[in-house]
Formats: sequence, structure tokens, C-alpha cells
Amino acid sequence: MRTTLKLIGPALLSAGLTACSSAVSNDHDKPARKQPDVQAVVVTTVQSLQPSRQVTLPGELKPWNRVSLYAKVKGYVRDVAVDRGTAVRKGQVLARLEAPEVLAELGQAQAQLQAQQAQLVEQTTRARASRLTYQRMVQTAQMEGAVSLNELDQAHARMQADSAMVAVARGSVQAAKSNYQAKTDLRQYLTITAPFDGVIIERSISPGALVGAGDSGKPLFVLEDNRTLRLTVAIPETFANELPRNSSVSFTVNAIPEKPFTARLARSAESLVEANRAMMAEFDVNNASHQLKSGMYADVKLPIERSGKTLFVPKTSVVSSSEKQFVIRVRDGRAQWVSVQKGNVVDSLVEVFGDLQPGTTIVRTASEEIRDGQSVNARQR
Repeated sequence: MRTTLKLIGPALLSAGLTACSSAVSNDHDKPARKQPDVQAVVVTTVQSLQPSRQVTLPGELKPWNRVSLYAKVKGYVRDVAVDRGTAVRKGQVLARLEAPEVLAELGQAQAQLQAQQAQLVEQTTRARASRLTYQRMVQTAQMEGAVSLNELDQAHARMQADSAMVAVARGSVQAAKSNYQAKTDLRQYLTITAPFDGVIIERSISPGALVGAGDSGKPLFVLEDNRTLRLTVAIPETFANELPRNSSVSFTVNAIPEKPFTARLARSAESLVEANRAMMAEFDVNNASHQLKSGMYADVKLPIERSGKTLFVPKTSVVSSSEKQFVIRVRDGRAQWVSVQKGNVVDSLVEVFGDLQPGTTIVRTASEEIRDGQSVNARQR
């Protein structure tokens, strides 16, 4: 038994040493794994710029003036002097209407005025006679017993009553004059005239047609002044404060795509429309050649410029993650996430707003893999 144990002991010890030696050998064969703590990055700096650029926005050409003409009184069309496309001058007759009722009312108003004027003459004469009678009676009453006091009082009362009737007659004459003037104006409305220089772009009546008063139904004519056009552009909220005063724009239309036109900023609403969050601006376009037509759509190249300098960084420096939008600032060898908001894009640069200063060092090509607070090894490209 002892002999057997002596033989087994050295064998086990030898096997154990062999296993340990094999394990040590295998550990030396495996390469060491170590995650680096320092991230190598290429950096750049934040720039302060005030670039001017152009954006293309849709616009619409509208006439300088446009009006729909309706009949003021009800009547029949006697004659039409113009047609679609006719150029007219201010005050030119476009059409004449017939309305017998209007003429009858005018004649009645004239007769009433004449009657009131005659009555005023009569009352004035009576009041003058009453006043003279009273004055003579006053002179006669100076002789004792010549005129009784009762007769004197009656003459005075008659004079006052006749004077009051003169005032009433004058009021009636004034009312009759006003009525006559109103009927005269209605007769003038039987003649439709142009309110300004322009071109008839629509006609919807013919001789003999019955037209009504007011703006119900179709207009008789549509008159348009297109010698100067209004180029209206909806400026998005982003650019609402970047449109320089008295700025000029260039634009093209589909009808003449090869020819650019120019216009100058004339007026702006200085307020955003709630429906589309845009500011309406108008540019005056000289259209003496009549090449442009109202209603055309235009592609407008708009000059955009900030009122002051703002910060710009490369587009690759801005990271948009599920957490936030940020750039990575490098300070004291460590990365710092700085939240920003993006603005305008100019070539390879993007405008940013955040806790940054001009000249601040940031990572040129940023990503979420560069964690906030991580040590970095910065180098310039």
C-alpha cells in the first residue's frame, strides 16, 4: 500500500505542473485588450459672419388697380361703348342705362322744389306786409286814442306768425332741394364711367339687358390698370427680418423664361399672416411695355441678409440626436456637448444659435460616439 501511494504522488504532482505550465503559456499567447480613453478628433472654430445670399420664392403679379363696376340703379342697358380689351381713360363713358322711373321721380322732385320756392316767395311777401303794418300801427299809436291796444297786439302776433311761416317755408325748400339733388345723382348713375385709366378685362352685358342695383350678380365690367404691377411675395417667418429696405429683386415668369425682370421693394405688411406664418411684401414692377400680365406667377430671387453678424459652423459639426441637437466644444482636452438651434445654410456652413462665441474650438465632424466629458486629442486639419 505505501509503495502504491509513493508512485501516485509524484505522478499527480507532475500532471499538475504540466497543466499550470500550459495555462500560463496560453495566457501569454492571447493579445492584451484595452479600451482607449482618449478620442482623436479634428477640430475647427466657430465663425462670425454676415453673409448675403439669395433665396427663390414664388410670387404673383397683380394689377395696380382693379375694380368691378356695378349698376347703382335698376334699369335697362341702352348702349355699350366698350368691349373686352378696350383701353379707356378716367371719366370715359362705358355704358348708358334707361330707367323711366328714375326720370319720373326726378321730374316730380323738380316740381316739388318749384312749388316750395313759390310758397316761400308768398310767405316772405306776407311776412313783409305784416311787419310794415305793425310798424305803421306802432307809429299811429303814439297819437292818443288812434289805435287800440288790442289792435296793436293782434298786428304784432300776425307779424310773428308770418315770420315763423317764412322759416318753415325755407326749411321745406331746403328739403326739396336735397331731394332734387338726390334724384339728379340717380340720373347720373344711368351713365357708367371709368373711375381710372385702364383696360376693360371683362364685359358681361349687352344692350337691352336688365341690370339691378348693388353688387348682386355679375359686374357689368371689370376694369384693370396694369401699367404698373404689384409683385406680391409671401416672405417666410425665417426671413421676415432679413429683407433689406429698398432692396431690388429679379424674377422670371413661365411665359418669358429667358428674360429676367427687376422690381423694387415698395411696401411690406410688417406682420405675419396666421394662416401660413408669412409676411406679405409688394414690389412695384414697371409694365409700360405690357409684356407682363396680371395673374402670372413668378420665381423671385430674393436677397437675404441678417441685420448683424451671427455664428456659423460646418454642417458636419451639428449632431441631431434623439436627445438634442448639439455641437461638441473642445475645452481643456475634453468634449462638451453644447445645445444649438440651426438657422440659415450657406454653402457648407450652417447658422447656429447657442452658448458659443466666435473662435470657439469645436469638433469638425461630430457624432454621438464622442461622449460629453470624454477626453479628446484635438488636432487641426
